[in-house]
Parts: sequence; C-alpha cells; structure tokens
Amino acid sequence: MSWEAYIGRRSAIGLWKETTTGTKVSAQVWIPKESGTLNPSFETAQDTSWYGVIDEVYDTFTTKNFSNITLTGIVRDDFIGYLLLGALWKYTKLYCVTGTPSGWTPARWDITTWNSAVLKKIIVIDETTYYFFDKAVTGSITNGTWTMTATAVNVNAHMFERLNSNNHPTFTIYDDDPVASAYAPYCMINSFELSCEVADYVKFSAEFQGKQMQDNTDTLNPAYSDEAPFTASMAGVSFATNESWLNTATTVCMQNFRLTINKNLTDIQCFGSTDVDSLHNQQFTLDWDFEALFSSTTLRDWVINSEKKAIRFYAENKNASELVSWIYPSIYVDCMKVWLTEWTKTDDNNGITKQTLWFSWQYDNASGTSIEVVLLNSNSTWY
Repeated sequence: MSWEAYIGRRSAIGLWKETTTGTKVSAQVWIPKESGTLNPSFETAQDTSWYGVIDEVYDTFTTKNFSNITLTGIVRDDFIGYLLLGALWKYTKLYCVTGTPSGWTPARWDITTWNSAVLKKIIVIDETTYYFFDKAVTGSITNGTWTMTATAVNVNAHMFERLNSNNHPTFTIYDDDPVASAYAPYCMINSFELSCEVADYVKFSAEFQGKQMQDNTDTLNPAYSDEAPFTASMAGVSFATNESWLNTATTVCMQNFRLTINKNLTDIQCFGSTDVDSLHNQQFTLDWDFEALFSSTTLRDWVINSEKKAIRFYAENKNASELVSWIYPSIYVDCMKVWLTEWTKTDDNNGITKQTLWFSWQYDNASGTSIEVVLLNSNSTWY
C-alpha cells in the first residue's frame, strides 16, 4: 500500500443541479472554500442482549448511511448564486431598465399591459432608479396607470425567492483530492448563513445533507473563475417600514451582521437499504442578529414596542470592473418583515458602548413573500 500526504488546500468541492432528483450529474461549478469536506454519516443499531457477562455490546450493524458537508468561504459575486439557489430555489432572470415614469409611481408586482411583464424589483443605485422585470421590456410601457419610456440596461440580474414547496430541487456534490474522489447525489441545503464583520470579508456557511457517499470513477478537472469578493467596507444594513422604503432608508453603523436560513430537512428511509430514500425541506425560518454602536435609543425602542421592520443587507464591489456604466457586482438581501425580539447593551467600563439585537422573520402577506435576494454579476447563462 502506498501513501500520499497532502494538505487540505489541495481538496476541491464541486457541484451542479440535478436534472432528475437523486441521479448524479457532472460538477460544473467549483467553489473556493475556507473549510468543508464531504463526509459519510452513520446511524447504527446495537445488540445489547445479555450473554451472562458484564460486557454491554454483543453486536452492531450500520442501519443508516448518508452524507453531509458544511461548506464555508468568502461570498463572491457568481458562485454564491448557486448556494442561494440551494437555500431558496425560486429563481428568476431579471431584465433591467431605466426611465422616468409619469401618471403614477411604479410599484413591485405591477404588470405591463402589452406583454404581461412583472415588475419584480426596484433598486436605487447611486441615485439612479433601476426597474427589474421578469421579461424584456423596452420603449413605451404602461400598466394602465403609469407610463414610462424604458431604456434597457444590459446587466445580468438574478433574483432568488423562497420556493413554496417541501420538495426543493437537489445537487450532486463532489469531493476531489489527491487520495480519493467521491460524490453524493440528492444533496440539499439544510441551513445557509450569510455573515459579515467589520474589517473582514462577507462570509457564507452552507450545510448540505445528501444520500450515501460513493466513489467517483469519472475524470474531474476542478477549475475556478476569478470572481469579485465582497467585504464589510462594501456593505451596509438599512431598516424601513416596508420593502418599498428600503431604497431611501439610511444605513446603520454596524460592527457585525448574521442572517441564517433554516430549511429543517428531514429524510425518508425505506426498508431494504441503509441509504436514505429521499430528503424534504420542512418549515422555513429565518433568524438574524447584529451588533451596532449604541448612539441612540431608536433600535432599542423598536424592540420594546414590538415593531416590525423591513431589513436590507447589501454589498457592492466598486473595486471590480463595471458590469455596465455605474453598476458593479453587488448583492441585495431583503427581508420583508422581521420582529426585533431581544436587545442588550454592552457592560464594559473601558469600551465604547454597543448594542446587540436579535430578530426573527415573519411572512409578509402584503408583499406575498418573506425574503428576496437580487444578485448583479457577469453570469449571462442564468442559474
């Protein structure tokens, strides 16, 4: 037997969306990671029958064999879309226009009359208002109330929303290193975390579960793209009464921020196999927390008064090349209605006083959703 030693930096994690749930597909995206390896997980049954001796265990059998990986790294402008897809699974390619409306102010979910294009999102970037539709629109457009001469903006825009299903699509995940190559089909995200701290990168953590890990015999050629990363210096957090006011909301001085999407996976196992038969996402939840300077009582009073707020976390990399004039790789994460549940103030005689808040997501019936993420990048092939 020969042995090859290697460091963890030589391992590679790749994935791709499965066309048929549970059927292996080739890896087309390789993710630069800070940590994460694909591992087998086991459950066992023990025979603790009495044999007239004081030894507790007589026999053991593996009764369940599945896979898991918790992947962590820096949020970059392209591959993060696949993890957002795994976390939320409703995807829309957006078409961007600018224009000056007359007659009324356009609003999210307005529908144009001539091709039924839906206005999915309105985002103000550097004082310019951009309108994002689910279909290409140009020229004179109207919804019967407002009218606008739409000028197309050739930027690749992607929207991710929570798919209202307990059977989200799946990935095949590959783990390739100098000693072995393995894969696991039927992988789903159980939880996804987006976090940011002052003087650091914006980070992600994605916990996957999947079917039994298997040896890979196909030739793999891990390849990585140069992508624009996001840092805290490029990021901001703002609060508003509802989503429509987030574009004009003032950013809050933040020290750290964390958002976690929980999908509460459960597996189904049938007689005749140690592998799981299927995975299903159950109740969908979000939770957040952040630390900010204690410079006013505004945030504290929101907690005391049980106020509900819309929240936006965004990051824009202006160090990268422009996607189009004045638009750079960026991400916008909007939660429509959150309830601020807990507040504490630091107790340090020698330190600047800060405040920490915790809040939980609630479904917003007025907007018909809970979370929306818009990603602007150079990916023209969709997700």
